[in-house]
Amino acid sequence: MTGARPERTYAVVVGAERYAAGPSWDLPGPAADARRFTGWLRGHGVPAAHIFLLLDPLPGAGGPEIDVPAGTAGREAVQEVLTRRLPALEGDLLWVFWGGHGVTDPQGHRRLFYADAGPDDRRNLDLDAWLTAFTTDLLPGFRRQIWLVDSCQTFVEDLGFARSLPTELPSGGARLPGREQFVLLASGPGQRAVNDPVRQTGAFSRTVLAALAASDGGVWPPDMNTVADTVLGQFTGPSAGPATGTGQRPTSLWHRSWAGDERRLDLPATRRLEEPVPDAGLAELIGLLAGWPSMADRDHRQLVLGMLPPDLAGAIPRMGAPRPDIISIVRTCRRHPGGLAALVEALALLEPGSLEQRELKDWAARWLGPGAGG
Repeated sequence: MTGARPERTYAVVVGAERYAAGPSWDLPGPAADARRFTGWLRGHGVPAAHIFLLLDPLPGAGGPEIDVPAGTAGREAVQEVLTRRLPALEGDLLWVFWGGHGVTDPQGHRRLFYADAGPDDRRNLDLDAWLTAFTTDLLPGFRRQIWLVDSCQTFVEDLGFARSLPTELPSGGARLPGREQFVLLASGPGQRAVNDPVRQTGAFSRTVLAALAASDGGVWPPDMNTVADTVLGQFTGPSAGPATGTGQRPTSLWHRSWAGDERRLDLPATRRLEEPVPDAGLAELIGLLAGWPSMADRDHRQLVLGMLPPDLAGAIPRMGAPRPDIISIVRTCRRHPGGLAALVEALALLEPGSLEQRELKDWAARWLGPGAGG
């Protein structure tokens, strides 16, 4: 790709960490990643006025200091940018970066939740519909686009939502010739992405940003096919564990090149599926965790949930008092394949080196099998 200039580049950068659905949807990381990506754009000469930064951060959200003011990541703010601001502009290149929760609907469309999505109104953007819309005369000013999306795409029917997702499609437009879209997603339909709330980053975002930084060579934009190959290699090659700094990785990546070639890469599982733990083992785990000082604190329990797969964490009913909340967490994890193993891994963050951790490791070895629990 040639002819693009940073001073004629625009970007929409979205990072949703906090949702109207409540604390069970908290996702530490996307706002920090959005700030990091914005900092990378500014470092390459993209004007601050050309960047639409839309954030709903949690308290203490990280990321670098940047000189771009941020709006919110709710529906009205996002739609204002997509339907009013961008169509009035013209440039060489448009970047779209989105981090937050997502699902795949029964029709196979990828949906991204706005920050004001609530339990009775799960407001969302239909990613597939907007990708199509941005190749039409609804967006005449940007022939070349790069989309980077860090979100889960779990099948919505697997989440047990009581109500169907609301659908809001962009207006139809006439297809324009010569539209070029490069798309790289952290997961394929039905798959999940991985988020690291301690480092406040998504495994995909962290790896993409590293690949972009490594590709800096005076060419704008970087060679995105090379970036994609680097990202895919980091999750599948010998350095797959260290690539994210955690050993975590998404279950698949989805990529469409400038030429329109589509590629989905399913990644090997990093966590085995355990056999269902009987009631006796479940009661033992509940009693063990109820005795942990850290698990008496709701913020610590929320930190643990933030380390679980988003589809699992979002399915856990939350209770006010510590013991009922622990019971709800453990029982829900047992119903999900790999859920208790994921919970044991997440609990490793608490009480490191303590008697509690040794007891948890012993429990995992007895009920989940050899090698479980670290």
